Amino acid sequence: MSEKVSRELILVIDDEETIRDGCRQVLEKSGHAVITTGNGLDGIRIAREKHPDLVFVDLKMPGMSGLEIIDVLLEDIPYVVLVVITGYASIVSAVESMKRGAYDYLPKPFTPDQLRAVTKRGLEHRNLRIEAKMLRDAKEQVEKDFITFVSHEMRSPLVTIQQYMEALKIVAGGCLSGEAVDIIERCDKRIRNLEDLVEHWLDISRIDNGTLIREKGLLDLPGIITRGMEDMKPLCEKREITLEKDVPEDLPMIIGDGESLVRVFVNIIGNATKYTSAGGRIFVRAEYDNHYVSVSVCDTGRGIPGDNLPFIFEPFYRVKGEVEDQRGSGLGLAFCKRIMEAHGGRIDVSSEEGKGTTFVLRFPR
Repeated sequence: MSEKVSRELILVIDDEETIRDGCRQVLEKSGHAVITTGNGLDGIRIAREKHPDLVFVDLKMPGMSGLEIIDVLLEDIPYVVLVVITGYASIVSAVESMKRGAYDYLPKPFTPDQLRAVTKRGLEHRNLRIEAKMLRDAKEQVEKDFITFVSHEMRSPLVTIQQYMEALKIVAGGCLSGEAVDIIERCDKRIRNLEDLVEHWLDISRIDNGTLIREKGLLDLPGIITRGMEDMKPLCEKREITLEKDVPEDLPMIIGDGESLVRVFVNIIGNATKYTSAGGRIFVRAEYDNHYVSVSVCDTGRGIPGDNLPFIFEPFYRVKGEVEDQRGSGLGLAFCKRIMEAHGGRIDVSSEEGKGTTFVLRFPR
């Protein structure tokens, strides 16, 4: 009895009895449970009741077309794999069905080996999709558990340690040697780095659960860009980096959350300062067309190695070769990417070693 329960269930919807009987014989000999029907509405009813793993659907059906059946089953049955059966004259329709979500097609006439092969591929595809979903769910659970840990187990001790460090400097006063003061300052810097890491991670989790960006409104993008540049101006001056812009005042308005977008520009410009030497230049330019408002942030820094580019928006990823003073939380660019996606936009990067890096932020009009 348990063996029957574990067998994959395959549904064949085809108005030709010979096709249905042939599929049943081949597939049952291969160890599968098979249900057949010659009516599209019956096929949908059976699928909703039995939840088959794989469904063969004939495109040319009386009453209800195969494409209509595909649309319904993809909507109603989780992880169902659909394979369309079609004559050679209907290859265009088969391609259309795959665009709408079918996994593959089987042209008539087909051999038992062809039927077994497409069935095997389809069931393997389904298993991979289910495994991928399980891995995504596991990853999300790990992230939620980590966020809970960060929120409750790390923030409070960090605040307490920082308070003790401040108290130590006040109590000790001038009694500490230069070496001791240096050690305390290093500890204080590491604590601030940890606090930044915690806050960045919590911000990313707030973006994902929709609590960071609560309300969106019409925004004057030139004003947002200016605020971000003003926040970074002191750091650029300290590092002797020229910060310039070419931003038309008549840029179209965008819809978004101002504070989060200011942080995006602060992060992008701040990232540029890490890799741009004294005497270098960071240039912010904005333009628009009928569909997007685009803002580019270009620097004349040392650039990012090509093998690093695909990963720089991943949480905790750091570019190879970063020196100690340049290391951040590894979450700044991940935060920027999430914010842009929350605004229906995107962020792209291009870079050439020794010549600089350009980030392009695209906002829908």
